[in-house]
Amino acid sequence: MLENVEYVKADSFQSVSEPPLLNESKKTISDANVIAESNVEKVNVIMTPNVEDTYWLSDCLKDAQNVIVEYHDEKPDDRNFGDCTKFFSSKTFGVKMQNNGNASGDINLIKDLLSQPSYKIYVHDIFKDDTRDNRRMVTIVLIHQLLHALHPSRIHDSANVQKGINRLEHEIANRASYHDALLNLESLRQSGKITLCNV
Repeated sequence: MLENVEYVKADSFQSVSEPPLLNESKKTISDANVIAESNVEKVNVIMTPNVEDTYWLSDCLKDAQNVIVEYHDEKPDDRNFGDCTKFFSSKTFGVKMQNNGNASGDINLIKDLLSQPSYKIYVHDIFKDDTRDNRRMVTIVLIHQLLHALHPSRIHDSANVQKGINRLEHEIANRASYHDALLNLESLRQSGKITLCNV
């Protein structure tokens, strides 16, 4: 989030002369002179962080969907969708910050339903600050929740021959070079600040 940003008013610059056009005498651009007045008026704007100011979550959601489309090799459980791209394009996803216990994220899944028209995903407010590390961790949390939407029949851990959501998340994150975010999330989990989702 930007704080103490200095803006310069555009009307405080004045152009005295326009650069001459190149003509047949082969003048160069270095011959052109542009003069600007130096009385620049500075305006300070202070922005206060707001938990509801989470515009960047939609960027993370798009990144998570793109990572899954590129690196996830399995089809959605709902066989009406041939691939993840078609699944994501036909569904509505909303992302919101909230303090949802200590779960890093949650998704509203309807039990025994292969897919639903819309999903609400909640991300823990420990990630409320818009930083590079938080964006990367939130993207991993969203990948995890989107995998629950794609594969609602699966549990977190592997069962029989099916890979669990956690394993899929780790494979995708590592293939997409998000291993730093996985390590940061694991640190938060080990410290007790967050837990896995409640799905």
